[in-house]
Amino acid sequence: MISINRLIDYIQAPGDTFEQYLQKAKEYDFRCVFANRFEFEQARDYLLDSDVIVAGYCDFPNGEESVEAQLADFEDQYRVGFREIEGILNQYAVEHRLYDYLERQMTEIALFCRDRHIDVKIIIETCKMGEECLTRICEIALACRPTCLKTSTGESFKGAELDKVKLMKSLLGDEVQIKAAGGIHTYQQAQEFVDAGASVLGASAAIQITQEQQTLLGA
Repeated sequence: MISINRLIDYIQAPGDTFEQYLQKAKEYDFRCVFANRFEFEQARDYLLDSDVIVAGYCDFPNGEESVEAQLADFEDQYRVGFREIEGILNQYAVEHRLYDYLERQMTEIALFCRDRHIDVKIIIETCKMGEECLTRICEIALACRPTCLKTSTGESFKGAELDKVKLMKSLLGDEVQIKAAGGIHTYQQAQEFVDAGASVLGASAAIQITQEQQTLLGA
């Protein structure tokens, strides 16, 4: 059985300081933490002797920027030192099914990141998509190959949904990873999303999820 903590991108709890956030991430050996450009060096230095990745983010959570503005954000994050970054599809384009724009956005971001050896997770907000729209987005992803598609920001009206993760997996196979995020609070939920095809999870309840697995295994 895989250690669930190594699949989880840990979200900072509202009551924790950034230092406490890093301490917990290191203690539980989570896959990833998030930092802004001013926090990057602190996080990098604190986690230097661990396997925890320090990731950045662009245009989160609104998804309002143009392609050009988002690429400038990615460039800034890259220069700071981030080598894993989350971006978000323009949400107006998602809601109005502007597929040509979304294809250009995803393609340019994927190419930019591949040229610089950046792992990029593109947030798509599956809660705003029916089967037809989600299929089109996955087809675009298969053509331009971002590292990962992420289901949700966790701040929209719904988070990850099992049926949509299963559909994504059936379309993407092993070519593009899937990150399920939003509303995952228990180990059972986490395992269900892994079984459905997610290889990365986003959760603020990461400690509870990890402890539940440890209890189940008698650790």
